[in-house]
Amino acid sequence: MTTDESVRTRGTVFDRDGALVADYRLGNRSGRPAALDLRLHRLPAELAVPAILTALPGWVVSAHEDTGAVLLAAGGRLLRHLHQYTRDLGPDLGDVTWTEPGIEVRAAACVASSELYDTWLAAYPPDHPDGGDDASPENLEGLYEGRTLGPLFGFSTVALDEGRVVGAVLVNDAELLGPWITEVFRDPDPKYAGLGGRLLRHTLGLALLDGLPSIGLAVTEGNPARAVYERLGFRPGESFMTVVLPGGEQS
Repeated sequence: MTTDESVRTRGTVFDRDGALVADYRLGNRSGRPAALDLRLHRLPAELAVPAILTALPGWVVSAHEDTGAVLLAAGGRLLRHLHQYTRDLGPDLGDVTWTEPGIEVRAAACVASSELYDTWLAAYPPDHPDGGDDASPENLEGLYEGRTLGPLFGFSTVALDEGRVVGAVLVNDAELLGPWITEVFRDPDPKYAGLGGRLLRHTLGLALLDGLPSIGLAVTEGNPARAVYERLGFRPGESFMTVVLPGGEQS
């Protein structure tokens, strides 16, 4: 699942001597101020963290997993540990023509976001690595309308069984990430097992036809879909943690 995040305004953290310790993108996560893509300047994480804790009490911080591990050791609470993947798009995809009996595929733009919501919610129960308190219709609408990361690509795909949404792959043109798969989900009914992977492969083919050279995504630690992505040719990149810092009124 995704959350509401700004991608334009940057903030900074200084130590007591006025030296620059880190910079970040200012955003919001579940009602808290967020320091996204926090990057350290010169100091190792062990020496930078005291200034970060002082400057951002109670904030949500997203940073490289090495920095995240130090923030956890300093009393932070883990929200998400994610791994980025990329997939070059080329002829190795083979024939991606949709041939699933009884399952219709449509462009996401032809299906209202409200029609996806029940299946989207069912795909992320509380015990799922991506389950949480941010499963609101507004978050799904934010992807559809381009408010969260960027415009929705026209090849984003929805699968329907007798008119009911049973799966979807949404791809957004993220301002800083490029073409980014923001959602891959399916109805949890066992009869739809494997649908998410097949729908993703079909969507990758559509992205290739649209002229995209590559595409990316992020998967949460513990999500079994990680094996599906690797089987489909996604290559691992960097890993990041999102941590709630101690302090602040909401801690």
